[in-house]
Amino acid sequence: MKKIVLLIAALTLVLALIAACAPAPTATPVPPTKAPEPTKAPAEPTKAAAPTAAPAAKISTLAITLKKGIKWSDGSAFSAKDVVGTWNLLWLQSSSTWNSLQDVVAKDDTTVEFQITKTGPAILDQIVRATTTRPYAQYGKWMDAAADFRKKNADRKGADVTKALEELTAFRPPSPVVYGPYVIDPKSVTEAQMTMVKNATGWNADKIDFDKVTIYWGDTVQDMPLYLSGDMDYSSNAYSPANLQTLRALGNQIVVLGGPGTNGPGMYFNNDAYPLNKKEVRQAFAYIIDRVENCTVAFGDACRPVKYEAGFTDAAVPTWLSQAQVAKLNTYGKDWAKAEKLLTDLGFKKGADGIWVDDKGKKMEYELIVPADFTEYLASSENVAQQMTKFGIKINVKPYQSSERTNVHKAGKYQISMDIGFRFTYFHPYVSFDYNLLPGTVSAGWKNDPEGAEGARGMNFPYKQKTADGKEINLKEWITKMSEGFDAEAQKPYVADVVSVFNDQLPVLMMFERYLTDPIDTKTRVTGWLPATDKIYNNNQNNSPIAMQFLGGTLKPSATNKAKEFKTSYPYIPPPKGHYNPFTTDSNTTTGGLGGVILPFMYPPFTWYDVNEGKYVPFFADKWEIK
Repeated sequence: MKKIVLLIAALTLVLALIAACAPAPTATPVPPTKAPEPTKAPAEPTKAAAPTAAPAAKISTLAITLKKGIKWSDGSAFSAKDVVGTWNLLWLQSSSTWNSLQDVVAKDDTTVEFQITKTGPAILDQIVRATTTRPYAQYGKWMDAAADFRKKNADRKGADVTKALEELTAFRPPSPVVYGPYVIDPKSVTEAQMTMVKNATGWNADKIDFDKVTIYWGDTVQDMPLYLSGDMDYSSNAYSPANLQTLRALGNQIVVLGGPGTNGPGMYFNNDAYPLNKKEVRQAFAYIIDRVENCTVAFGDACRPVKYEAGFTDAAVPTWLSQAQVAKLNTYGKDWAKAEKLLTDLGFKKGADGIWVDDKGKKMEYELIVPADFTEYLASSENVAQQMTKFGIKINVKPYQSSERTNVHKAGKYQISMDIGFRFTYFHPYVSFDYNLLPGTVSAGWKNDPEGAEGARGMNFPYKQKTADGKEINLKEWITKMSEGFDAEAQKPYVADVVSVFNDQLPVLMMFERYLTDPIDTKTRVTGWLPATDKIYNNNQNNSPIAMQFLGGTLKPSATNKAKEFKTSYPYIPPPKGHYNPFTTDSNTTTGGLGGVILPFMYPPFTWYDVNEGKYVPFFADKWEIK
């Protein structure tokens, strides 16, 4: 599953920086507001009245208040100028975030205002959490040029803009400049390890007792000997059940932290394949398959069976649904008697050979495709086939190359497909529903497009549906509505309706959720860890509970840790390929390749999203507000 974890991590980074802030998140790109038709010509036909102007777009203002007195590692002051400059560089790079923005303005040294024309959870996440501010002292030349180009409304494909962009992407600074409490020592970076040293002027540096952070290059293979020798305090790499068993044998000094990875596999049913287009058949599948067994076979400790079948992570269901709404959801526990009744009520029956036959006299035998290199998804599929065949519905597993995933799903070239069933790359149900029910504005997943051309409709699940209570809705419209604006309370009714359809109709049968398996050594070198039962660990690595504790000063060096050193690992990008310019067109930045846990040591986010509270909580920023 390591390949899957890396794939999802890569997707998460790309989506968070580019796709997550698409223009108003809808199933298809939204055209600009149409201007009113020109008024009719007056009596004199030779002199027509001028067309009336298009109504001005409504502007919402989101203000970030920065902390005072913070300095970059080069000694320059951190200010609103750095934030505005960063967003000007994003404009220079034609970032889609600017499809939602009119302007970014420094009101004073510690206040930045974002003038937003298309409000929604995607642009909100980009502003308050996902975008990393870079220093004017290092990138000021291009920040000023971008501001001037933007002021003049220059053609971003023009010669002058292209030249500036080429210079920016070719820039190779000798070291990163950071505002967090730690900075990479460039001289220490090798293919084996690197050292981050204290940035004394960085945010919260005076509250953190560690003098340096050592990052070993590596994955679980390289990590295991380090854990066994007491030279590893924490790693976010994905450990196998065998790895975890070895680590737990060390005694109670190793604690494995688990938390929702907010992604996992699901079975997509092609609605052009009879009788898979019947909800009763899909519900029967849900009752037949023991998802606890399936999860254990595929991932061991590193997953939890999906409970709510809501269309997105179980962890966020209590945030978006009321207790009464949650209570109405069918959790589809294994129950072969219910499955049999659903099928017999349709006129299906079991043949003499033990295989069920549908109402048209055709045996219930189906092909389940799965990416061959998604090893744990393949294991899940094979287990599904075993369970279903034992019940009397024959499933043949067909592996295929994952490079064909998008094409296969867009064309609907399957009966049943095991693929990523849900995701939460930023913290809103829209992300997942856009992925598994729409063509994919955010993710371009191409899972479903019933309004598309023939041969490009995905699983062809109709947009017009009824909730479990009989309310008629249009999924495309409802999912679009839940992605508009910043008011979660106004979005919740749309979320609840789509959840009701998803849970009742099961267009995708979500199997289990990937859970983290992050070992911490609680005694050898570091103390102060919150207990593994603390709700902080409900947050995933994009809102790292480890980084929260470390940057907040909760973690302390043990009495024997005389060097005051924190040791971790990650397969970062070393030199000569690695570099320190995040504005390049490649993905070889050493800083950007450090993942969601370590990167905040250098660039703390303005906020964290706390899944327990269902909101963004100020962290590096003093506050954020919508005016």
